[in-house]
Order: sequence, then structure tokens, then C-alpha cells
Amino acid sequence: MTEAKPKAERTFSIDLYLTKEELAALEARMKQTGYKNRSLFIREIINKGYIRQTDTSILNKAMSLLSNAANNLNQIARAVNSQQPIFANDIEQILQGYKEVAQEVDSISKVIINPNASYCKRCENHLLID
Repeated sequence: MTEAKPKAERTFSIDLYLTKEELAALEARMKQTGYKNRSLFIREIINKGYIRQTDTSILNKAMSLLSNAANNLNQIARAVNSQQPIFANDIEQILQGYKEVAQEVDSISKVIINPNASYCKRCENHLLID
């Protein structure tokens, strides 16, 4: 969302009359994009011509997986430093965590390269191109 300018810079006001349906559509679009301020929402459309809605769920999942893998790695490092035994299962968990992170990062990079891509709603695995 754009930074709001000080009120003193805005000296012009516009009265806009809408039907009940138009107002409902405006509020629905505001809700979809997370805007709570009508004026800011309308200014954003005027200045940019569009509102970009960003889905960060893929990035959040990758960050969570990365955090889990880092925690596992720290536990193994502590065990090595204190000369405790390291089990193959611990190493396998870390490798699996890194594989999951790598898959998520790959998905994120595909979305960044092609912003029109989205996930299949049924399996949430395959990228679809609009």
C-alpha cells in the first residue's frame, strides 16, 4: 500500500454518488485487497491503475520449513560439539527439510518469474498459468 500524504497537501474534494450495488462492489474489492480506507484505495487505483494482491502463503510456508531445518541443524551441531552421538535419522530429517525448502523456493521462483501463475486448487501442487 502506498504511503499516505499529509492531509494539508490534498486541497480538492470529489463527491461521488454510487448505487447500492456499486458501493457493495467497491467494498468487496477493498476487502479482497486488504484496504480499509476508501480514499486510499481509490487513490491507489488512480495513481497506479490497478491494485496488486499478493499471496505470501507460499513464502510463509518456505520460511517455516527453513526455520525447522535450521533448528534441526542447530541440534546436530550442539550434539557434535558436546560429543554426543549423531543418529542417521537426525541427518535424514535435515535432508528432508532442505528438500522441502528447495521445492518451495522453486515454486516461489516460478511465481516471481511468471506472476500470472497460481496453484491448482485441487492438489495445491501444480502451477497453473493464467
